[in-house]
Amino acid sequence: MSIHNAALEGKFGLVKQLVEQDRNAITARDEDDRQALHWAVSGKHQDIVEYLLEHGAPVISKDEAGWTPLHIAASVGSADIATLLLKKNADINARTESGTTALHYAASKNHLEVARILLEYGADPKLDDDNHQVPLHRAAVRGYTALVKALIEKGSRINSPDSVRNTPLHLACQEEHGETALVLLEAGADLDRQNGEGQSPLDYCSANLKQFLKSHGYEA
Repeated sequence: MSIHNAALEGKFGLVKQLVEQDRNAITARDEDDRQALHWAVSGKHQDIVEYLLEHGAPVISKDEAGWTPLHIAASVGSADIATLLLKKNADINARTESGTTALHYAASKNHLEVARILLEYGADPKLDDDNHQVPLHRAAVRGYTALVKALIEKGSRINSPDSVRNTPLHLACQEEHGETALVLLEAGADLDRQNGEGQSPLDYCSANLKQFLKSHGYEA
C-alpha cells in the first residue's frame, strides 16, 4: 500500500513504517500531485497529520488543482486540523487553480467553526474566485445565515458583484432564503441593485418572500 492510501485510511503504523524506510515518502506525489499530508487531512486523521508535519511535510504544498492541506481541512470541516495547519504557518489566503480560498470552501459547506477559525487567523473575506464570487456569495446562495453573519462581521463586501453581476442578496432571493436575505439587508445590501440581466434582488423575490421582507420593514 502506498503512503497516500495509508494516510487516507488512517493507518498510522504503516505511514510511520514507510517514512522510516524512506524519508522521501513524505514528499512523494501521487497521480493527483498530492502528498501524504493532503490525504491524511482528507481522511481527518489528526495523528497522522501531526506526525507528517513533525517529520517535515510541507504545509503549503499544492496538488494539481492548487489545493493545499488547508483547503482540504476547510472542505471536510475539520476545525482541529485547520488550527494545527495554521499554527504551522499554512497560507491562509492561498488560492486554488479556480481562485478559491479555504474560506470559500468553509462557506460553501456550512462549516461555521472552521470559517470562524479562518477569520480569526486573518482570512480575507473580500477575496473572490474566478467567478468573482466572495465567500459571502457561497453562504448566501445556500441560506447559511449564521455563516453569512460571521462573514459580514469580518468585513465581507455586502454588495460584491460576481461575474454576472449578482450580489449575495440576488442569490439569497433567488433561492428563497428569507432569513439570509434579511440579514444581508440589515447589513446594507441593496434590494434594487441590478445584475447583468437588469434584474434586482427584488425581481427574484416570490410573493411570499416579498411579504416576509415587507413585514420586517423592507418595502417590496
